[in-house]
Amino acid sequence: MFEHNHIGLYIGKFLIPYYGLFAIMGLAVAFCVAYYQVKKYKLSFDNFILMSCIAGFFAIIGSKLLFILVSWNDIDIKELKNISYLKNILNGGFVFYGGLIGALIGAYICKKIFKIEVREYLRYCIPVIPTVHAFGRIGCSLVGCCYGCPFESPISVIYTDSLFAPNNIALFPVQRIESISLFLIAIILLIYINKFNGKYAFEYYIFTYAIVRFILEYFRYDEYRGVINGLSISQYISIFLIICVISKIIIFKDK
Repeated sequence: MFEHNHIGLYIGKFLIPYYGLFAIMGLAVAFCVAYYQVKKYKLSFDNFILMSCIAGFFAIIGSKLLFILVSWNDIDIKELKNISYLKNILNGGFVFYGGLIGALIGAYICKKIFKIEVREYLRYCIPVIPTVHAFGRIGCSLVGCCYGCPFESPISVIYTDSLFAPNNIALFPVQRIESISLFLIAIILLIYINKFNGKYAFEYYIFTYAIVRFILEYFRYDEYRGVINGLSISQYISIFLIICVISKIIIFKDK
């Protein structure tokens, strides 16, 4: 018998959290995409798995560290000695950009220690990241985290028993819009890579997602975003990434 509540699905007495469920689905789909790309371009699947595991490990650390940084003002330092309080913080939110930075650090380690040609994997397998991310945002939408601002419209979402979002208020479906955007980015990147060489696939991914994230941040309503002078931390990171991508393409366009 299947039952559901605000955080997941019950199969009997066993709870499957929505976020974990869709994360697993995203990994499964991304695995298929990666396998196809790796075989198509004659790369080493063993190296891809190794790189993914190391990058994923650092992504988890990076996403948690950035979450703690942006929510630092809401953390009671004196309570950190309380095990249950510390556990709640460690089990709490993650920030995608922190995960992306951590993943790139992990990829760099793979290049230096294991001598993996990371650039080739980023070029041909980059659609994997927006694919996993898109499924993750579906999980966010179901549980109510990363919720949108009050917004009355036919596409608004209303939560009635969320532990994260305001309940019984029409909200902008920012998680769903981001998920759709990420799926589109992944599809467009696959077409670009497999039909048009894909030389700047990684850069174009960073550029397009940074623009999407910058815009959607205006429609976010959750408090853990670290707003400074009217812009969130993620918006500042988006601006920085856009500048970096444009500069790199201009400087290295003939190389």
